Amino acid sequence: MPSRLKRETREIARSQPGAITVLSSPLVLRGLREFPQTSRWSIKQAFAEPRTHLSISKHGYVAGYSAATRELSQRVEIADLELSAEPTAIAVPDEPFVARPDFPGSFAWDPAGRFLIGASGTWQPELHFFDARAGRFIGRFDPFRVFPAHLCWSESGKYFVAASDGSENGALMLWMAGNSPKEFEELCQLDSGSFPDFSTPQEEPGDQGQFWGFGATAFRPDEKALATVLEFEGDWSDDAIAIVRVPTLETIARFDTAGHTTDLSWSSDGRLVFFCASGQAYSLDVSGENIASLPFAAELCACHPTLPLCAFYNSWLKNSARGRIFVADLQRNTILEECWADGIAGLRWSHDGQMLYAVAQDGTAYLFERPLA
Repeated sequence: MPSRLKRETREIARSQPGAITVLSSPLVLRGLREFPQTSRWSIKQAFAEPRTHLSISKHGYVAGYSAATRELSQRVEIADLELSAEPTAIAVPDEPFVARPDFPGSFAWDPAGRFLIGASGTWQPELHFFDARAGRFIGRFDPFRVFPAHLCWSESGKYFVAASDGSENGALMLWMAGNSPKEFEELCQLDSGSFPDFSTPQEEPGDQGQFWGFGATAFRPDEKALATVLEFEGDWSDDAIAIVRVPTLETIARFDTAGHTTDLSWSSDGRLVFFCASGQAYSLDVSGENIASLPFAAELCACHPTLPLCAFYNSWLKNSARGRIFVADLQRNTILEECWADGIAGLRWSHDGQMLYAVAQDGTAYLFERPLA
């Protein structure tokens, strides 16, 4: 170790005055809770550049839309969240040269992590089918009028659903899925006329809700029903959640929510739907038709595949400008693990429930390995 330089004088050395930082007690307690728990999480960079539209598979892969550049055409980049390697790219042929990443985009992985279906506002208005393992584009199917912002496969990969919102022409479409675009068979479709607005009229005519399409959608684990968000436009309009039968899309029940509903997820036993509305987490007992508020603020949620656990993301915390990912015990309504995070675009548990994957729009990935005990 190199020796330090000795002072030439023993006189008292005066330093410039400086401010003292004082933390409030809630922030101190928050920091003490965060310090021992953050070490359970691993953080890495999945993408070198921001990716606005992402989808995470149960096998630890994340797909992101990449706009065209002078050297490369439109493409989909796929990163392995558990290995430190450069993302692989799949080119999308015969698409116009558009170098803007701010267009809408959506992706969905099949349960086996082999196939990927996506759509982008910069591509032709059709669903695009990719073989992720082979690293190639397979083809297109089903031209659409309104962009399908929410895509989802059922648990076994038997069904596939696309939900579109933001227009009076929004629709919910269900297919029998296959291993290629030609094998997809359209089964049923719901349109904007299927769900009128039953909310209480407001004082101003313009504040009355108008049905504006379908939002976040998820299949029940047994694939006999699915839950979908009914979005209504209007400054004071509340969204709703519809439970519909598969494959007929017959309405089983409808539940009004408070404000805009951003995400939903089924419990592993298929009895409850956990959802986030206006920054608050709720549980919905489908059979008992009861909605209960949970003691968590959140905008995203993902239930564990076998245990009564749920991962949440909240973009803003009280006494802090930062957000957090946290895992909650749904039986005790307590937080088990948490980690600081900002701009999270997606949450996904691994197929065996041992890993939680989360990826932010800036390309940062957060991985949590659940303790065996």
